[in-house]
Amino acid sequence: MLLGSFTFFQAQKTETSPSQDHSRDHYIPDASKPAEYPGGFTAFRMEVSRKIRTNKIIGTKGVIRANARFSVSNKGEIEKVVVTGDNESFNREIENAVKSIHTRWKPEEYKGTPVSGWYNISFTFSFD
Repeated sequence: MLLGSFTFFQAQKTETSPSQDHSRDHYIPDASKPAEYPGGFTAFRMEVSRKIRTNKIIGTKGVIRANARFSVSNKGEIEKVVVTGDNESFNREIENAVKSIHTRWKPEEYKGTPVSGWYNISFTFSFD
């Protein structure tokens, strides 16, 4: 029996003291808009879950967890996927699943200009 759950959250942004008034490093909530996946984050999460090949995961007993961090470029493409977790084969499958999604996002915007942004997904699978 395979049970899985996914959690998606946007990378937290922190406020920093800018060296200039119009610096990208200075987070202004009204001037920033997060990236959007067609159909929303739930649709993205479902697409990733469909692409995970559980038969490729080795050493699967009990609960395994992993976290994927990726950037969405200013062109709406997924880049720089990094997955951490206890099971290396699970991590590879998640990385492959995220990288295999070629649907473009509407990129994050800062003051009306498309910019890159970082996002996270947490994965928990239970194998019996």
